Amino acid sequence: MSDLPKTTNVIAHRGGRKWAPENTMEAFKKSLDLGVDGIELDIHRCASGELVVIHDHDLGRTTNGCGLVKDASLEELKRLSAGKWYSEEFEEARIPTLAEVLDLVNGSVILNIEVKNTPIEYPDIEEDLITLLEDYPDPKSIIISSFDHYFMRRFAECVPLAYGLAVLADALLVDLAEYADKFNAKYWHPSFDSLREEAVKEAHRARMKVNAWTLNSPREWADAIKMGIDGVVTDDPEGLKNFICRIKEVAK
Repeated sequence: MSDLPKTTNVIAHRGGRKWAPENTMEAFKKSLDLGVDGIELDIHRCASGELVVIHDHDLGRTTNGCGLVKDASLEELKRLSAGKWYSEEFEEARIPTLAEVLDLVNGSVILNIEVKNTPIEYPDIEEDLITLLEDYPDPKSIIISSFDHYFMRRFAECVPLAYGLAVLADALLVDLAEYADKFNAKYWHPSFDSLREEAVKEAHRARMKVNAWTLNSPREWADAIKMGIDGVVTDDPEGLKNFICRIKEVAK
């Protein structure tokens, strides 16, 4: 594997779902302790207006609550366990606010914030996010992504150069560079299942970095490294980090 790129970033998907309940402070702390290069998380807006970190718009899968995130206040959300479904060990885990995660990370690693604005739309969520990020110590370490590309365009119009913006898509896009210009995106976040090596090269020719999701096996990691992918989003950051270390040792 002599073609190992200089840097293959380890990005913990929802904080690393293999070792802790997803999108919890417990998962994020484990990621930071390991020394990951980045953390990926998802946000919604709750009924009292705070941006909260949770993947689904429905509470049923990852908490002991029910109903929609948008219909619950932060006080109500904080009463729920966000970890009991995963293990009794994590019964006290709670849904964090994005503000809490920003304070924890504090510019120490790449932070990919995926805005969940579909199927439920949160009007003007870009304004809430921009306000929250105003005092963040390292804006260049923030990447904003969303499957709602209308949101991405609005966000880019508000802060065209402040943060990294990503084209998030489960598809190969015709004229990727031209599409990325619609919202000043410098990153492409494709599904690895929909990716080919030539598409990675196309992105690199356009000076875009490629962070692919979600790769969880040594075979996928090896293929991603061979393709020159810049960042690997994984549920198993510890396994990937160890894999990269072994590859580097072999390549010496």
